[in-house]
Amino acid sequence: MDQHDETDRQIRLELMTRLQEQSWTDFGSRNITVSDRVVHLWGLVGSEAERKALLALAEGVPGVSRVADEMIPAY
Repeated sequence: MDQHDETDRQIRLELMTRLQEQSWTDFGSRNITVSDRVVHLWGLVGSEAERKALLALAEGVPGVSRVADEMIPAY
């Protein structure tokens, strides 16, 4: 495993830990991938507010270079 893979894995684990502490979302691990320090968030979220909060949460993880928003807010 090279340094990129290890960094990506650490970013994903940290983001999962932070997500589990949030009672306002049930956004799951299956909706998160990390590649070259870019976090990809995809799938359905409950609202626009939840989408923005998830983006902020991901951006706050050390080592993240960018967050790719591929989420769809529910109507």
